[in-house]
Parts: sequence; C-alpha cells; structure tokens
Amino acid sequence: MNDENMNNETFVVSPQQETPGVSSTPTYVTYVPYGYTPKTYEEKMGLKKCALLIGISLLTLLGISLFWGVLYYTVMSVFGISSAKANIIINDPAAMQALQVALSSLMFTVPFILVFKAGNHRISDLVPLKKPEGNKTAMFFIGLSVCAFANIANSLCGQLFSQFGIDYSVDFGENPDGFFGFLLSLIATAVVPPLVEEFACRGIILGSLRKYGDGFGVLTSAILFGLMHGNFDQMPFAFMVGLVLGYIVVKTGSLWIAVAVHAANNFISVAFEYLLAGLSQNSQNLIYSLYLMAALTAGVIGAALLTDKDGFKFQKSDTESSLKQKFKWFFTSPTISIFTVLCLLESLLYF
Repeated sequence: MNDENMNNETFVVSPQQETPGVSSTPTYVTYVPYGYTPKTYEEKMGLKKCALLIGISLLTLLGISLFWGVLYYTVMSVFGISSAKANIIINDPAAMQALQVALSSLMFTVPFILVFKAGNHRISDLVPLKKPEGNKTAMFFIGLSVCAFANIANSLCGQLFSQFGIDYSVDFGENPDGFFGFLLSLIATAVVPPLVEEFACRGIILGSLRKYGDGFGVLTSAILFGLMHGNFDQMPFAFMVGLVLGYIVVKTGSLWIAVAVHAANNFISVAFEYLLAGLSQNSQNLIYSLYLMAALTAGVIGAALLTDKDGFKFQKSDTESSLKQKFKWFFTSPTISIFTVLCLLESLLYF
C-alpha cells in the first residue's frame, strides 16, 4: 500500500484466534478515517444517521404544515365547494382551532413513528412514559417558572423590532367566542400540543440524542424546537422552554412532568386571553405582573426543594467526541441543514 493511503485512513483489525487443528477465524478490517479513533468515528456515523432520521421527520412535519391548504382546497373542490366558500369556512376561529388539533395530532406523531421505525428504533425505547422519579413538585415549579419568564422573550423581540422601525407581526388568528369556544381553545392549545409535541421533541428527538450526552441532547432538541415555530417572535421563547422541558425529562426519567408543565403554561395563556380580554391595559399589566411574581416564587421554592446537590447538572457523557464535533456533525447533515434554512426563510415572511 502506498504512503498516501496510509496517511488517509487507519486500519482496525479484529484479533485473530488460532487453535491447533482448527482453521483460524476470519480477520475483519474496519476502515477508520485519519484523525478519528474507532469510537469517535462510530459516534460520528451514529449521529449522522440520527440527524438523517430526525431531519426527515421534521421536513415531513414542515411539509404538512406548509402544504395542507393545497389538500384542503382540492378536497373542497371535489365536493363542489368554491374556493371563496372554502376560504370562509377555514377562516372561522372554531374551524381553525379544530384544524390545529388535527394537524398537530398528525404532524408530531405519524412522521416520527414511521421514520424511526424504518430506522430500526423501538419507539418505547426513545419515549420515556414510566412514572417520574425524583422530586416531581420541584421540577414542576421550576419548569412553570421558566416558562412564565420565557414569555417575556416574545415581548422583547417585538419591542426590539419596533425600535428599528420594523413591523414584524405574526397573525395567530382569533379565538372562538363563548364557553364552548374556550373549551375548544383549551383542547387545541393546552391538551393536544403538550401531548404530541412532547412525544416528538422531548420523546423521540431527545431520546435518540441522549446517547451522545444529555447536555448535547437537551440543547440540540431545544434548538430544533425553537426553529420549528417558524417565526422570530416565538423562537427565543420556544428555545428556553425546550431547554427546561428537556432538563425535566432527563432528571425525572419521564415525559409526564414536562407534559404537565407544557399544559399548565398553555392553559394559563389561554385563560389570560379570555379572562383579561375585557379589562383595561393597566389592569392586564397588573395581573400579569402578579402572575410573574407568583411564578418567580414557585421557581425559588422548586429550587429549594431539590435535595440533590447535582440537581442542575447532567451526568458526564461517556462519548469521546467534543461538543463542537457533535454540533458540526449534526447540523451539517443535509436534512437538518435544509430544515433549518426553511424555518428561517419562513420566519422572514412576517417582515
């Protein structure tokens, strides 16, 4: 073999056993690129495969989100309903909430289940549905407190754009009226999304990344959770929420406290929209300030209830690859790169 090949790859040869009177076992050779150890190369290839599966799932989710309208108007035309009439139907607040329930239930479950099953993963191994461990009350209080203050990030983003004379407005639609409209909003916001989003993001995505380090898995899944919201108003909020919910899942070994925190935060948001709608701006600000004080108190209590001195630390990863290498391998994966670019482009549409 020439010198050039020797500089570009390493050969790892399995031990060869010889027994008198018995033919020797075959020798297996694994080619490891120069600069890698067998373990780091294995981590790279595993992480690349993981990124491929996550990216395909996210791109499918994004495709459903962006192109459901084409299917809707096609179906309506089949039933003889004009585009104008179909547009009136779909823009009704109650219809929009019902659509959100259907789309969320589809986007955050079917693509992830099918793709990861095709990748030879058992969903039950990735999604921790067992009884939570540790101090559940502390984790719930800490999670709810972080979510409450993460909401401030939305307002700060809007104020930042306004200071530069930029009109960045995201239309989330109107809420349906009445008590049944309130119930529908709760289902569409505080029941279905916490279940299916936690299943996909803190279940399958985080579950598949944790073998490369809990810190890496939590941070990466939070970044993806922020990106998938598709607008700069919600991205900082979703990223911060993704961090605390991922932390809770790792520390409790279960998805359920994260689901509870997610549901409680969304319930409070919906309740404020309905209950404070008729009040003056000063009254709304006062009530929201009181809520933040209560959330801060809950967070302090939650931190005090933690008896584990390493409660805010993750276990040290047994991987050989550096955090920088892991991020490079994951986010330069073609499917993840395409997903990131598409989410950023979608965010630009609101300018």
